[in-house]
Amino acid sequence: MAKTVKRPEPTWKPAAAGAVTAFVLGVAVAFLLGAWTSGPDATERRIAELREAEAQRDVAQIGALTDLARGTRDRLTPVLTGMAEAAPADASTGVVPGAEEVAGWRDVVAAELRRYSETPSAGNGVNVARTALATSVRQLAVAVGGFEAALTAPDPLRGRLVGLASEQRTLALGTWSVGALQLDVINIEAGKGHVHVQLDPRSAPLDAEPEGSARR
Repeated sequence: MAKTVKRPEPTWKPAAAGAVTAFVLGVAVAFLLGAWTSGPDATERRIAELREAEAQRDVAQIGALTDLARGTRDRLTPVLTGMAEAAPADASTGVVPGAEEVAGWRDVVAAELRRYSETPSAGNGVNVARTALATSVRQLAVAVGGFEAALTAPDPLRGRLVGLASEQRTLALGTWSVGALQLDVINIEAGKGHVHVQLDPRSAPLDAEPEGSARR
């Protein structure tokens, strides 16, 4: 009767399997380590690049808005002077404006409204300043409408309309002051220094710092 001889198991199989497993694990660990070390850095670099691009865009927008505000102040000064003469803030008797003069106010203010109709993309600080300045111009347009309505209104309605127009003008000046303060803040933050663009020359200065100071 033949004897059954038990063959020994080959010793190379477990060793080969272990080597393959170790190699696969090594590749996976290396991949994960590479992703962990390079991924966040790449993301952070991209975020920094986007922030830098936004900052440069805002600097350009701040300059453009400041120029616009200064131009608006200069163009609206004759209108505000005429309104102050027609309805003094101290409620004293004013000089009744003529239809031609009021029509001139309307044309000037309408042109300013068109200038503020564009809203280029910008950061929150710029948007707040632009919105306040634009709202002020719209309020001033309402004041002009009040003076226009008063031209043909009988007394005592005429006096009431002039009074309401004067109050609207005062609101416009107050709203502009908010925008001017924000414009000052964003100019300082952008390294351009203080910018004081007050619409009413009789109003108190925004601060005691000279214009252009705190520039970086």
